[in-house]
Amino acid sequence: MTELPPLDGLSHEEKDALIRGLWGQLQTLQAEVEKLKQKRVKKTARNSSLPPAQGFKPNQSRCDTAPTSAKHCHGGRALSAHPQQVVVAQARTCPHCAASVATTSQQMTGCYERIDLPPVEPHITRVERYGGTCPHCQQRYESPVPVGLEPGSPFGPRIASVVTYLRYRHAVSYQRLSQLMAELYGLSLSEGAIANLLRRTQASLAASTTQIQEHLRQARLVCSDE
Repeated sequence: MTELPPLDGLSHEEKDALIRGLWGQLQTLQAEVEKLKQKRVKKTARNSSLPPAQGFKPNQSRCDTAPTSAKHCHGGRALSAHPQQVVVAQARTCPHCAASVATTSQQMTGCYERIDLPPVEPHITRVERYGGTCPHCQQRYESPVPVGLEPGSPFGPRIASVVTYLRYRHAVSYQRLSQLMAELYGLSLSEGAIANLLRRTQASLAASTTQIQEHLRQARLVCSDE
């Protein structure tokens, strides 16, 4: 049946038969759809009653296929998912007889990582600002500078963030802060400079602090466990 017959000319019995036929076709199609879904979805330990040992295992990287001792060497530390650098060490010659060996014939014997911090040192941007006297109006002028490099404190927002975090999150004293910045970052930061930096940070956060306080004052419930 490609087209629906005119319903006005059908009796009740014919309409009932038509409905039953269409209903049967619908059930058949739904059963076929379910079969197709079951064929496309492979059963694993996550979506079925299969035990974990029989479940589907995703594709493994080369390091994942290395021996267990290589996957968790040096105290059993798991390998990083996204290393910044991968060094592939393959021999070109045999260390015993110096004969050439093919890289395709070699198998991985170990996979481990070396973790370190990048060198940390202050990033210094020197601004050389020029100016002069306009030959037309005889007025003095200075060239504009990029945003964020205006005259003022020499210490940027990242230094302010580190100092503020150490001071208010870990209660590090001004003296120890000055020592930490010198020893960790090679940055000379006096206690007075730290105080001025924290004062500027507080001033920059004043508007946000006021907004939070007003929001709390207007709240219906404050410090309530309900």
